Amino acid sequence: MFTMIRPLAALALAILAMIAAEAYRPLYAEDATLGAFSLWLALIAMSVGYSFLGSRIGRGGPVMTIFYALQAVALTAVLAAMVFAVRMVFVFGYRRIYREPMDAVSGFIDHTLRFLGKGLDISFLLLLGGGGVAMGIVLHLLFRILEERRLAR
Repeated sequence: MFTMIRPLAALALAILAMIAAEAYRPLYAEDATLGAFSLWLALIAMSVGYSFLGSRIGRGGPVMTIFYALQAVALTAVLAAMVFAVRMVFVFGYRRIYREPMDAVSGFIDHTLRFLGKGLDISFLLLLGGGGVAMGIVLHLLFRILEERRLAR
């Protein structure tokens, strides 16, 4: 059944993604152009928060909600790396750097691993982990409040 927790989970994960995007920018060189990185990451996080995290909140205690929130953060990171890797494959294909289809496939894997590898900075991982735990606790409390209100009717 649809509850208000799905849009709240999407909003919470999108806010965490915007904060993480601003912390991810300094990991690149200063002359790197990331474009609308924060916006795209927030949109990916919003879809993961609505479809994955929002549907799993309340299937256990607070520990399971924190676990699902951490899974959603990791899933957002992997999906974002894959989406941005597809973008880079198209850019490199347009510039005729990738001439064969196999170059594009290996380039996709290479760019995905590079995007994920940049995020292995310990302070960035602590930001993601701490944000995921805090988001899980807040979403569990919100879910309990919303469920009590729904069942009181």
